[in-house]
Amino acid sequence: MFLTRRLLNNNWKFLPNRERIVYKNRKEAFVDFVKVSGANLLWQIGLAVIVLEFAFPTPDIVYDLKRLISPDFDLYCKTGNLVDFEMDFENKLRAIRREEVRSLEQYTNAKCPEAKFGGLI
Repeated sequence: MFLTRRLLNNNWKFLPNRERIVYKNRKEAFVDFVKVSGANLLWQIGLAVIVLEFAFPTPDIVYDLKRLISPDFDLYCKTGNLVDFEMDFENKLRAIRREEVRSLEQYTNAKCPEAKFGGLI
């Protein structure tokens, strides 16, 4: 026996279902262990198969995502190996956009408070 009679007679409040975990012999304990371990192993294999089939994107989805995320890769896909990219032109566009934002802020800040809120103040 795994647990002696003396241990079973003690009041173990932390093991209310102790009768169900006491086995008659080692064979019964081993059979129960194999059942639990086998069910766990089947569950883990099933979960791995589901993840493998449905969680990993296919190569065409990876390609589309790379094109959406990376503008450089998209440009490479459109033009091939020879890419004409002018950094100076991109910097000029950024500067123009910043200047537009600054001028809009200056225009809105230049108005008096009554004009900003439609004359309600």
